[in-house]
Amino acid sequence: MASERVELHRRELLTLALAGASTLVSGPHGNVMAADGERKMGWTTVTRLLENEQVAVVRMISRPGDKGEMKQRPDRILYIIRGAKVRFRHPDGKTEDAVWKTGDAVYQKADHRQVENVDTDDLEYVSVHIK
Repeated sequence: MASERVELHRRELLTLALAGASTLVSGPHGNVMAADGERKMGWTTVTRLLENEQVAVVRMISRPGDKGEMKQRPDRILYIIRGAKVRFRHPDGKTEDAVWKTGDAVYQKADHRQVENVDTDDLEYVSVHIK
């Protein structure tokens, strides 16, 4: 029981950290500022905000039709800044659709997949990867 409370407390702290990080990277109108550097067309823009021994914090900006990399991802917490409909593609070819809503905080277990923005709007979120 004590270990479950510690894990829950840890997740709550990470969720609060995500909310705070999103305000630090937001522009004057609440939108996430554009990432530095060139953007590869068709691929999600990833900006690393922080990394240490315990977490990696990244900002993702995905335009309609953009895809992320097919890769292994650790346990993570997402804070959705601008929501959109997404499609997950798994290595076995299986797909599933989901809607990430603006303002949601989502916990996801480690997995191997690709994420695609299948909406007509941009998707913006901050992801805290738990090491």
